Parts: sequence; C-alpha cells; structure tokens
Amino acid sequence: MKTTLRILFSLALLAVVGWWGLAHYRHHQPVAVAEFETDLTAGLVQGIIQELAADESSVYFITFGEAQTEPSPGFIARFAGQFPPVRSLESSVHTPNGLILDTASGRPGVIIQILRIKPVIPGTCDVWVTFPNRRAGPKDLTYRVFDQDGAWTIKSRLPSRDTNL
Repeated sequence: MKTTLRILFSLALLAVVGWWGLAHYRHHQPVAVAEFETDLTAGLVQGIIQELAADESSVYFITFGEAQTEPSPGFIARFAGQFPPVRSLESSVHTPNGLILDTASGRPGVIIQILRIKPVIPGTCDVWVTFPNRRAGPKDLTYRVFDQDGAWTIKSRLPSRDTNL
C-alpha cells in the first residue's frame, strides 16, 4: 500500500513538474523576429516614444518576446535620426542600482519590450508591451493599434491583465 502511494505521488509530482517546465519553456523561447519587425511595430514604437516623452528618457531600447530577442540592425535603422535615440537592448548595460545605460553615451534609458501581437480584425491589433525598468507609470500595457491610411497609430492603451491571450 505504501509503495503504491509513493508511486502515485511520484507520478503526480512528475506530471506537475513536466507541465510547469513545458509552460515556462514555451514562453521564454526566442521569437521569430520577422513577425515583429513590421510597419505596425515601428508605428507603435514611434507612438510610445511620443507618449513617454514626459519621462525624459535619453534613449529607448527595443526587444521582442519574453526571452528579449534582439531586433535586427535593419529594423533599428528605421529609427535613425530619432531623438531620443532608439537602440536594441544589446547596446545597453545594466548597473547594480537598476539603471539601464546606453553603452555608447552612458545615458539612462527605458526598455520597450514588445511581448505579443494579436490581430483583432483586419487593420486592428492588440499589442502587449512591458516596460521592465520604467520607474513611473504602469509597466504592462495593452495597446490597440490600427492602420490609418497606411500608418499604424495607437488608438488606446489599457493596463495589461493577462498577456497569455
């Protein structure tokens, strides 16, 4: 009887650990960068930078997905001449006191981590974004963006409740 209970308990524990491992593993895989490097994302980033201008950040760092996959140099080139500048997260350094600094200039910045894009209807998408090092304001937002005559524009934003949708 004791042996049977031990075996059943071990199997149940193994099932729980296996389920958790698969769920955790799935969400932390690098994403297909091409799915994120679109006009939609570029328009969203431009809109976010305009909204966050009050934060007085000196630089913005872009990354995609839970595993913080780096955008391609071609995508970052879309923001050439932008002020404040837009860089990939790999061009930053994390300090012991929690600041994220640009390696080229030493200026502090904010990470814009685009987690997921979900089409709602043609021409409209919900985009889950987190700002892991943002000091003021909400850290997790869901942006609704829409295609307005070829230019993607932020229509609304709400605090994110569940990014697993």
